[in-house]
Amino acid sequence: MSSPILRLGVDVGGTNTDAVLLDLSPGPRRGQVLASSKQPTTPEVTLGIQDAIQSVIKQAQNTAHIQALSIGTTHFVNALVERDPRKLDRVAVIRLCGPFSRGTPPFVGFPRELRDILEGPCFMLSGGLQIDGSEISSVDPKEVEDACLEIKKQGIVAVAIVSVFAPIDFEIKQEELVAKIIGEQLSGVDVVCSKDVAHIGLLERENAAILNASLLRHAKKTIAGFQNAARALDLKCPVFITSNDGTLLSCAQAARLPIRTFSSGPTNSMRGAAFLASLESGSSKGESALVIDIGGTTTEVGMLLPSGFPRQAAAHHELCGVRLNFSMPHVTSIGLGGGSIVRQDPATKKVTIGPDSVGYRILSEGLVF
Repeated sequence: MSSPILRLGVDVGGTNTDAVLLDLSPGPRRGQVLASSKQPTTPEVTLGIQDAIQSVIKQAQNTAHIQALSIGTTHFVNALVERDPRKLDRVAVIRLCGPFSRGTPPFVGFPRELRDILEGPCFMLSGGLQIDGSEISSVDPKEVEDACLEIKKQGIVAVAIVSVFAPIDFEIKQEELVAKIIGEQLSGVDVVCSKDVAHIGLLERENAAILNASLLRHAKKTIAGFQNAARALDLKCPVFITSNDGTLLSCAQAARLPIRTFSSGPTNSMRGAAFLASLESGSSKGESALVIDIGGTTTEVGMLLPSGFPRQAAAHHELCGVRLNFSMPHVTSIGLGGGSIVRQDPATKKVTIGPDSVGYRILSEGLVF
């Protein structure tokens, strides 16, 4: 008799942490849920994961055949939705553009409340490419070094480097050169090259690089917590983070590009719906499905295609009021969930809900829990 193929999945939301153990062995048992658990998300995310996984392990009583631990989290996008300054860092932006694009500086399209949290010093420096791949101008190391002095003076720990037409820069590698100079001049600073984050389209790519850079400190801490939880429970299987398109990222990839997990919550819901409803490719009747994922902080609505994967957004899309152009499912996200805070203006009597949420404090601060 062959050994069972087990997969452990964990969803870490702002309010609850859920864990499920699935049997993916070929045959009639495929897709059977062997154990499940729902636990409150804890301030130290590691503890909530451990509680959920321990409950599942206690039910299953056999972890030897668990081949992978897959973790989905809305922590990073929730930090942006809630405009949480404890989890977001100010970002310095170095744009390599020569004399061009100066009329549209970085952060120009950001909502005011998010811009107030994220906006750091911005530098328009020599560099950038023409559409044919030739240089607008070469990078001036002295300009970059002077920018580093100002970044250090302001105590900035996150830097986004954005070059005009960087995604076609395969030979000169201007962004990489500037990243190298920053690494030599500054210690303890996270650096993001825009070409690693998004596609052609200067402002949208720059916006995506800024959001990614603002989350790096929080992402590294959170993902280290995931890994610590797995080690504490003596799980020998690899740990993966679910991505926007329904595939998996290694922990190292997710810590470097947390922006690729922004829509993993609704994507997980849609992929899970496809699996449990037998809508996967091969057994589908060619039907699409509308999936609504209501969490503790946000509600997301997306379209599941007959392939079993979510419909992808157009080349450009918006998240938290910011225009972006990296690969994401077509999901509408609203700052409304089970833990959303309800307020009434004493003067106008107008009632507002969210976008901030009590999150994991719902059991102690929620009025109806």
